Amino acid sequence: MNLTGPALLDAITYLPCIRSRQAELKGYLELRQETKDLLHPIVGIGKLGRISQAGRVLEQVFAKVGRCFIDLHSAPGQTCDEWDQLCDHADNYRAWRELAGSIGGVTPVALLRDGATERPFIRQVLSIENDFGAVVVRSRQPAQDLSSLQAALAAIDEVNNLLIVLDFGYVRGALEPKAIEARRVISALRTTDPTARIAVVGSSYPRSVAVYGDRRGVLEIVERDLHAQLGGDDVSIYGDHGSIYPEHFEPTMSRWVPRVDYCLDNAWLYERRRDDEGGYVECANAIVASADWDPAFVTQAWGAAKIFEAHNSGAVPAGFGAPANWIAARVNMHIERQSALSTSANEGGEEDFDDLIG
Repeated sequence: MNLTGPALLDAITYLPCIRSRQAELKGYLELRQETKDLLHPIVGIGKLGRISQAGRVLEQVFAKVGRCFIDLHSAPGQTCDEWDQLCDHADNYRAWRELAGSIGGVTPVALLRDGATERPFIRQVLSIENDFGAVVVRSRQPAQDLSSLQAALAAIDEVNNLLIVLDFGYVRGALEPKAIEARRVISALRTTDPTARIAVVGSSYPRSVAVYGDRRGVLEIVERDLHAQLGGDDVSIYGDHGSIYPEHFEPTMSRWVPRVDYCLDNAWLYERRRDDEGGYVECANAIVASADWDPAFVTQAWGAAKIFEAHNSGAVPAGFGAPANWIAARVNMHIERQSALSTSANEGGEEDFDDLIG
């Protein structure tokens, strides 16, 4: 979106939150331009392949994503070299604000860190509002951070300049407690200011899909259910993690099972086949043969086009002989679907742990 300030925040109907990982950036890069024009994602800045310098990572992110909000990826072993410097609250988190300000069109998320005192956090919020015209505050523990969120809401010069993002992380199997927490936090924030702009983010893509079916399965997109239970778009903006498992885990060295995912509005389908069972091509064949396959989606999503290419040619597309690009395909299809779904609603689509054999 080529917008700034409250006009930018007003235009957001879907908030994808991705990370500076090759598969996620590739999936976003391959979105249709008309879809990108509707989005202003949050991108967590961390290591990107062998690149660990924050400035270089940001350059790569901007080249692939364009205008966006940036956050700091905090998973152990995945942080940028300058992590401590960027988290330093000296001069209202000046190092963090200057990193974002080094590239036009990038807006920093106000850092809300465990153990940080409230005063420098609030000063950071006000500095970002002043420097960038809009400020996003993202909480990964909304109930615990409530007082800080209320303080930011009360201190901001203009409430229309603020977007509060309540990120509930992994929500599969925890829909009810997450919904209860979300209602309580949203109610408290709207008591502080009835016009508070709030987004609710979560992910239900699992760490391993094999437990839901070794050869195939259907996974409901629970984050959509969470958003609906809270009152839908009348209450909050819908956001998600782009069909990525949101929690950190240590990868293991192991063989992977070929898997292809296909994204619907409210579910993910997957097919898994070992190489001696046909591998990726047989996965693609099974998806194209399913009742849920939409031929028109091939022209709308790069990821769907790659599935059809594997099916139609009987060969694995170049670069798709390992999980990373199939993950990118899923991210691409998911964001295309969710962007279209959110737009229509407001007017009236590397390796995963589940690819591995222990």
